Amino acid sequence: MPKLGESLLTKPIQDAPPRFHAWSIAVFARNERPTLVSCLEHVARAASGRDAHVSVVLNGTSDGSAQALAEAAPRIGVPFSVYDIPYPDKSNAINQVIHRLAGPADVAFMVDAYAMITPGSFTALEAALAGAPQALAAAAVPSVGRSAAAMAAEMVVNPGLHGSLFALRGDFLARMRETGFHLPVGLYRGDGLLGSAVMHDLDALGTPWTNAFMAVAPDATWSFRPRSPWNHADRKRHWSRLLRQGRGELEDMAIKRIIYRGNYAALPREASDLIRMLVREDRAEVLRCLKRRPLGALAIPEAFAARPPEPEALLPRLVFATGG
Repeated sequence: MPKLGESLLTKPIQDAPPRFHAWSIAVFARNERPTLVSCLEHVARAASGRDAHVSVVLNGTSDGSAQALAEAAPRIGVPFSVYDIPYPDKSNAINQVIHRLAGPADVAFMVDAYAMITPGSFTALEAALAGAPQALAAAAVPSVGRSAAAMAAEMVVNPGLHGSLFALRGDFLARMRETGFHLPVGLYRGDGLLGSAVMHDLDALGTPWTNAFMAVAPDATWSFRPRSPWNHADRKRHWSRLLRQGRGELEDMAIKRIIYRGNYAALPREASDLIRMLVREDRAEVLRCLKRRPLGALAIPEAFAARPPEPEALLPRLVFATGG
């Protein structure tokens, strides 16, 4: 069993990718210790019998998640590596997976650490890609929550990525790496921008939005612990989500303007630049966004005061690996 100590001091990731795996799986977590081990156990069951490797990416985590994973390692039935990124941002963590952590693979899966995926989810996503040769990605559908049924039905008609669980073809992920595609650091709806890149095949100017580039796998799904209004941590997360949704409304509008006149390469490195650009260019559009999401008003002074994170804080460091 790995032990967290001097022998496991974090070290920089080398740029050389790991060996080929049929399945490359990334699990994203920020202070998700209560669910992280269970999530990884569900991932291991879904990957049982396949040539798979899991990268657990902790971003801005301070709750002892790495220690919990080290203690649970002997009962996790799939090889996995644990990485730590000081900066607390999932969009940056996804960038690191695309450009540094995900090795060559047939299919690359991405999972949120609160999601307890069903045993056949990875197989269903892979089958959806196999059954739709044009598809570059496959989306899972939610099965719990008040709006799950409506969202699942809508995704069949209007496909899109749900950040909790989805899959990318390995060669599409490789092209994302080759073209330098990135999510702005701090972006709230990273899955939305990823979905856009899929629908345009990485070319918003030359390739029309094409639903056939996204397959939907209704049998790929997940469950999660419902949040409680009586739980202080859950209330805090809910408030944070409302704030980020307001910010996300502004970010989305700015992204559309940028990619449809300069393509994905024109996206800024930081999401705060999106909001600053929109405020300077079109205050009327900003007001329309704020009517839909009034809390977005709080994001504007925050964006103008923001400073870029230290580059070193964005980079992953290996905590430990179980081999394979």
